[in-house]
Amino acid sequence: MSHEQQVKKNRVFILGAGFSAAAGVPLTNELLVEAMKLFAAECPGIYSRVENYALEAMGSKSETLVTADLSFSDLCTFLEFIELREYGGGERWSSQGSREKLALRFYLAKTIVKRTPSLRRMPDLYKGFAAQLHPGDIVLSLNWDGLLESAITSVGKKYTYDQFNDEEINISKLHGSVNWRLGEAQTWNDRPESLIWTKLDFRSGMMKESMYACSNLLEKGAWLSHGPLNEINPYLVLPGYGKAFDVRANAPLWYKPEFAFAFTHDVYIIGLSLAHDDFFVRSFFLSNLPFLQDYSGVPGRKVFIINPASTAQTEYDFVLSRGYAEFINEKFSLDHVARMAAAITDA
Repeated sequence: MSHEQQVKKNRVFILGAGFSAAAGVPLTNELLVEAMKLFAAECPGIYSRVENYALEAMGSKSETLVTADLSFSDLCTFLEFIELREYGGGERWSSQGSREKLALRFYLAKTIVKRTPSLRRMPDLYKGFAAQLHPGDIVLSLNWDGLLESAITSVGKKYTYDQFNDEEINISKLHGSVNWRLGEAQTWNDRPESLIWTKLDFRSGMMKESMYACSNLLEKGAWLSHGPLNEINPYLVLPGYGKAFDVRANAPLWYKPEFAFAFTHDVYIIGLSLAHDDFFVRSFFLSNLPFLQDYSGVPGRKVFIINPASTAQTEYDFVLSRGYAEFINEKFSLDHVARMAAAITDA
């Protein structure tokens, strides 16, 4: 197979929240409501502080927080202010943030895992998508959930979070993952490490702490005997002001994004809306998508944007206007998967 033929078979898939929605993984607002309920039930002490901070951030005179009225981004930003205030007083609890922030991450991750289909109940849409993936494809996911990993496992294929592997499908999770943690798990209150963690290699050298992943944490049962502020400390890049600090822990995934486009061809952007205040994702796209034709040297590259939102066409005008992108204003479906598979055959 020639270099050009090989490149044409390799694709980049960029996944947003809309990719996972059909599997029942909750979107942002629903996720926060569910996670806060679980937080309140299982960890009322820390939750009460988060509730008070949220009410303060909202300027509410109520004594009870209505989570549905809360802005996720605003809450996360205010928790950064609280962490800054405590650190200013010499009371910083962890290098990764306050107890409130870490506990919120834990319950967000636990809620996501509870709502993600198991291997046995994996919907056909995701099994079909995973089945047409092959080593050489690169998936850039902006999602925290492990739906894709489970789907790949369900069809007997393998994936890697590292860069690169000719035998496995590469998944780069720019916003972190429910089964990642920053730093090696340590003994906690004389309790030995109980989960198996694998060190990830992001071509480090510039990073002070390594990232670790645990595949068992993609399964609901693994969470039953664990609470927050312990061995499970999910690395999730939260929205709001703190994102500028959180992304530094996996900076290599953002620092040289060209790796995803140099040896691939067509690009599929599935269910990803570009929030006006998400400067990191917007900058990532603006630095790469308009220049795709320059990366591999193989002509004929196309970008397919699959998104049912009425605002998506305007959000992606900066690439649609260049003539090599196609906007598909539909929910992600098996029909799209079939077209992806057919395009490989024709390459």
